Amino acid sequence: MKPILTYSVVAMLATTHAEESTRDAVVIELRETISKIVDVQSQTSKELRDWESRKSAMDGLLEIHRRELSLLNEELEKSGQSAGGEDEAKQAAKAEIETLRAVRRDSTEAVARNIPRALAIAKRFPAPLLDECLPEITTLQNWKSGEEPREALQSILSVIEKAIRFNRRVTRNLEVRDGREVEVLYLGLARAYYADRSKNAGVGMPGTDGWIWTANPDLNSEILKAFEILDQKSPPARLKLPVAID
Repeated sequence: MKPILTYSVVAMLATTHAEESTRDAVVIELRETISKIVDVQSQTSKELRDWESRKSAMDGLLEIHRRELSLLNEELEKSGQSAGGEDEAKQAAKAEIETLRAVRRDSTEAVARNIPRALAIAKRFPAPLLDECLPEITTLQNWKSGEEPREALQSILSVIEKAIRFNRRVTRNLEVRDGREVEVLYLGLARAYYADRSKNAGVGMPGTDGWIWTANPDLNSEILKAFEILDQKSPPARLKLPVAID
């Protein structure tokens, strides 16, 4: 049996302009609470944080690659324009180009190593995030070893950025569950809850090959209350939604 812990999801939205400042503060508090739940719960979130730690290094490789192209273009423009030139300056430029080419090889190898991991993580994305990352995923799937690394590297970084943004917010989406169209509430990449007006409801959680959805009609009224509060159709309230910890 998996132990079940109950977290309080506080959704506070004001219904009048006079309460606007209070509403903003409550929304910020809600998002911070959800962010803490996400950080504790999601193994996917942990992997994304590992990716984020590599982002600066990948950005550096991309910048070095741009410098290499710039230097090569400068050398091509200079060739044939001066008969002698300064040999020392030419040798220094050649040495730097060779260094940049070595770094470019490293960036190509880094892309080749990380594409399979990026695609494996993307398989675990929920439907709305997967749709958002589709252009980048297509680029990574079509990349071949030995090809220009820049576009693939940019796609990896873009997937990381989009996943991190999704993980820090609450997302609503219309999807088909239990053979019916339902509204889904994603708490970052940790958990999701769905419900409709026909008493259907359930919980979603990330799995190794996609999200796993479990029907739980008993949650229908609580989840519908959450949507009503977010839509400002009901006053602020404290709701209880289960989160299973493996």
